[in-house]
Amino acid sequence: MEILTESDLLSAVRDQTIIKNGSEESCEGIKYDFKLSKMALTADFGRPRDIDQSKENAVIKPGEIAFVMTEESLDLPGNIYCQLSTKRKLSLDGIVILGGLIIDPNYKGRLIFGLYNLSSRSYPLLPGRKLVAGVFYKVNKKSDKLPRPINDFPDDLIKTVVDTRPNSINAVNATIGDINNALRELRSEVREIKKNIESDGRWKADFQSGLTDIQQLVKKIGENLDKEIKTRTDENLETKNEQIALKKDILPLTQVQKRLQFFLSALVSVLIGVIIYLITKLLN
Repeated sequence: MEILTESDLLSAVRDQTIIKNGSEESCEGIKYDFKLSKMALTADFGRPRDIDQSKENAVIKPGEIAFVMTEESLDLPGNIYCQLSTKRKLSLDGIVILGGLIIDPNYKGRLIFGLYNLSSRSYPLLPGRKLVAGVFYKVNKKSDKLPRPINDFPDDLIKTVVDTRPNSINAVNATIGDINNALRELRSEVREIKKNIESDGRWKADFQSGLTDIQQLVKKIGENLDKEIKTRTDENLETKNEQIALKKDILPLTQVQKRLQFFLSALVSVLIGVIIYLITKLLN
C-alpha cells in the first residue's frame, strides 16, 4: 500500500483527475483539506439552500444538526481510497462530524457530512472553510464495486433534518438548563470568594485598628513618663534648694542662741548675787 504524496496531490488538482474543483493551497504534505461549499441543509432552511443568499440563517444552533457538502468532487479509480479526519479547529468549536470517514475506491461525487453542534453558541456556516482532511492510499488490488455517487442532498436526508428540528429545540432547552445550573454554581462560588475576601479585609482592618491603638498607648505612656521624669527632677532640685536655704537659716540661728544663752547665764548669776546680798543685809 502506497500513500499519495504532496506532489501527487498537486498533480491530481492541476490535472483534475482524482480531485476535481480543488485548490493547490489545500494540499498540505500527504493531506488534502476539503472545503465547505455554498450549499447547506439546516432545520431552519427546510431544504438545501445557498448560504450566501441566507446569511442570517446560515448557522447551526446549539443542539442542532446541519448537513453540508464539500466544494470538491472525487473521481477515485479502483485502486485508490481516501481516509478522512476531522479538522482540529472544528472540534475546538464544539462541532462533531457525522458520516463515514472512509471513501471507497471507484467513488465519484461530492462528500456530504452532518455537523452536530455540541456547544452553547451558534456556529456560522462559512463557504470555503476547511472541513475535513483526506489522505489517499493506493492499493495493489483494484476493486470492482461501484459506490452510489452523490452530487446533491438526498430526499430522505432532507426529511430527516426537518424531523429533527423539535429534538434540536429540546436540546437547546437542555443546554440552557445546564448553563443556568453552571451559572448558579458560579454565583455561589463568587459569593463564597467575596465573603472570604470581606472577612480577610475585616481582619486586616481590625488588626490595623488595634495596632494604631497600641501605638497611641505607647506614645501616651512615653509622654507621661517624660512628664514624671521632669516632675521628679524639678522636685529633687527644689528639695535640694530648700535644704541649702534651710542650712543657711539654721547656722545663724544657732550662733544667736549660743550668745543669748551666755547672756542669760550671766544675768542669772548677777541676779543670784544681788539676791544673796539683799538677804545678807536683812539678816544683819
